[in-house]
Amino acid sequence: MGRKEEIIAAAEKVFIKYGLEKITLDDIAFECGIKKTALYYYFKNKDEILSAMIKTKAMAISDHIRSKVMECDNVRDRLRTFMRSKISIMQENMRFMKLFEREGLPKRAMEFLNKVERSMTDSDFSLVKEVISQGIKNNRISYQMSDSLVLMILGVAYGSFIGKHYNKCNWNTDAMIETAIDVIFRGIE
Repeated sequence: MGRKEEIIAAAEKVFIKYGLEKITLDDIAFECGIKKTALYYYFKNKDEILSAMIKTKAMAISDHIRSKVMECDNVRDRLRTFMRSKISIMQENMRFMKLFEREGLPKRAMEFLNKVERSMTDSDFSLVKEVISQGIKNNRISYQMSDSLVLMILGVAYGSFIGKHYNKCNWNTDAMIETAIDVIFRGIE
């Protein structure tokens, strides 16, 4: 891991521990074990570190989910793995996600965060669409591609996570995923 990556990792620890508004470059430098002036070699300010941290985290999450999905042999397992991985990785990163729930984030930070969230959603959408398209191409799915099918799968993953972890619903996400897979492949009769 290079120095820039070390700074980003240290910044994440400090941001999670103290919150976005309270930390300073001194806090990040201390966590890295370097002088504050050394941070300026890699980043102009705290906002730039925050942006790099968010971008790095988003790319790592997307890459992790994609690799897990592509390890699977068939469409059903790939879709199931996507939903389970997405829910699991959001759960693992709750403390990180909660950083951005606070009111009063600077407008620039909110705009950047919204851009990254859109990018992650686009990445999820593309991955699920790719899995379904491969299933159609390989004659494993006899359905015409439609964005609504992709949105249904994303809705199960995002919705069950939000319900269970934010709204504290007593939902069995595995059962929800299996029901969604059954509906996708058998339909509703």
